Amino acid sequence: MRKAGAMKLFGALAALAAASCAKPQTQPRAPMSQGWTGEQQADWYEATQGSRLIPYAWLAALEQPGNERPFLDDEHMAGFRYLPRTTRGGLRLPVGFALDGQNDERLSRTRLRWKAGQGPEERWVGMNCSACHTAEITHAGQTIRVDGGPTLADFQGFIEALNLSLSQTASDPARWDRFAAAVLKGDDTPRNRTMLRRSFARLRLWQADQLRMNRTPLRYGYGRLDAFGHIYNKVALLASRKGATPNPADAPVSYPFLWNIHQLDHVQYNAVVANAPFDSFLSGATFDIGALGRNTGEVIGVFADVVIPRKKPPLLTGFVSSVDVESLVGLEQQLMRLEPPKWPGAFPAIDERLAAEGEALFKANCASCHLPLSDLTTRVPDRIAFFNDASQPPPKPGEPAQRNSPPLTDPWMACNAYAYQSASGRLRGYRAEYFSGDALPQTANLSAMLSTTVGGALAGAKKDVIAAAASTFAFGDRKPRVFVLPEAEFAPFGVAPRIDPRQARLNRCMTEKSEILGYKARPLTGVWATGPYLHNGSVPNLYQLLLPPERRVAAFRVGTREFEPKHVGYSTDEAAPGNTQVFSTVDAQGRPIPGNSNAGHDYGNGRLTEAQRLALVEYMKKL
Repeated sequence: MRKAGAMKLFGALAALAAASCAKPQTQPRAPMSQGWTGEQQADWYEATQGSRLIPYAWLAALEQPGNERPFLDDEHMAGFRYLPRTTRGGLRLPVGFALDGQNDERLSRTRLRWKAGQGPEERWVGMNCSACHTAEITHAGQTIRVDGGPTLADFQGFIEALNLSLSQTASDPARWDRFAAAVLKGDDTPRNRTMLRRSFARLRLWQADQLRMNRTPLRYGYGRLDAFGHIYNKVALLASRKGATPNPADAPVSYPFLWNIHQLDHVQYNAVVANAPFDSFLSGATFDIGALGRNTGEVIGVFADVVIPRKKPPLLTGFVSSVDVESLVGLEQQLMRLEPPKWPGAFPAIDERLAAEGEALFKANCASCHLPLSDLTTRVPDRIAFFNDASQPPPKPGEPAQRNSPPLTDPWMACNAYAYQSASGRLRGYRAEYFSGDALPQTANLSAMLSTTVGGALAGAKKDVIAAAASTFAFGDRKPRVFVLPEAEFAPFGVAPRIDPRQARLNRCMTEKSEILGYKARPLTGVWATGPYLHNGSVPNLYQLLLPPERRVAAFRVGTREFEPKHVGYSTDEAAPGNTQVFSTVDAQGRPIPGNSNAGHDYGNGRLTEAQRLALVEYMKKL
């Protein structure tokens, strides 16, 4: 969504809100304090966002592809680098795999019935923020949990395996019999089996549609995801399931770290979403309508059920959705209290003399873009490197024009976010920012369609938006909501066709004007815990990032949690446990892989001596 449009949308919702106001389970052996209580940490892992991927009873009954072991088996889930855990309700679900149990009577895709007398509050499993933003690091026999850090998860592999399991369950009679018996235990009748088969087919068909839309020959590997691509394609399907244009989700990025994001003017690597905080003079708490919009878009991409009506309703009616606004507000407010991780005492001690040398180098060469932070309240202005001069904003009155320094890093995340389009379908005629902006044409930018969908979902939940704002204003932070318990055909990605002429899109991105055609620099507090580096995870450690791009490794192993403290990043040693995948900037023929470039972020790197690079790395351990 465009920043100006997003601000109009969120400003309208904020005005409504203002009118109402006149957090085997393996605990880290070396726990890290980041300012949360144990209860808040558990809420972070378990709270719903309204994400609904699959009914819990179905997921618990599914078997792994090709064998009869449970899909949720710890070893299987850990293979995707999700973190096994036992919930407070006693369920064995990975970190961030959250239950949702809202009333589904007004929903659509997830309003499934598979047994007679079934109620409308069946438990579903989806994901929340922590599935993608919880890191675990090991060193010298110690395990460190970093909340808000980038996961190593292989989301692409997980979804493929889930889809394959669904497909095999539907096609194998013995497998189906075991699945149906487990799901319908106590209610296993011919009628219920028929109902289950029909509902199961509906879920598989939806998964198949998403697979078709997101298909790409590019493998993400561990620790990367094209979240924008998946969100955009989800919006395209919601708008026009038959007419949607598939846009390959082929620009994966490293999962960003979340501490301090409330202090930034804009978030996302391309600075596409504005924060818009309102501080209560009564309670001292913060309600951020911009963050709510951003998180609503995230939930839409990660399995929310959104109902866009065939006929356009009155503007304030909005769209029915499963997005849990009040829980999202609670999660965001808790995130505002998350402290950056400190260099662990279990790691080798920092060389203070060398770090002091690095600090002077950092202040002279890096701090103008990566502004320092000393607390959790200071606001940080934007530092954005644009792809082209046309996108550079005009100088403020009385200030000299800024010289544009293109980032030179892989452009595809920002370029796809700017250039992707699809049939607007049911969204045709809606305004691009829902409450304002131009009407969406027959084929529209997906950035505008996402903005419209987010606006419609929030308008549909306006009572919850107002209630969350009023509660924050009067009583302070909210507690997120935690629930407890009371067919896609798999196809090889390697043969998927390229759908768009990439070069034409790139030419547009390098010449046209847009405030999202660039990448944002941000404070590096806690950066030691956030490798691999660059926005697309193409550089293994901080030392490599300080080399000239042509000297950086073109390929390295990923998948281990073992930390390498000298150069600061995960170990790339082939012998390190879990290093089963190879990230590469080039293919087998030596051709560059779009989306995987490790170029850029070269601000005089070649002028640094070896000693200076090591000093800078040592200092960044302290940030």
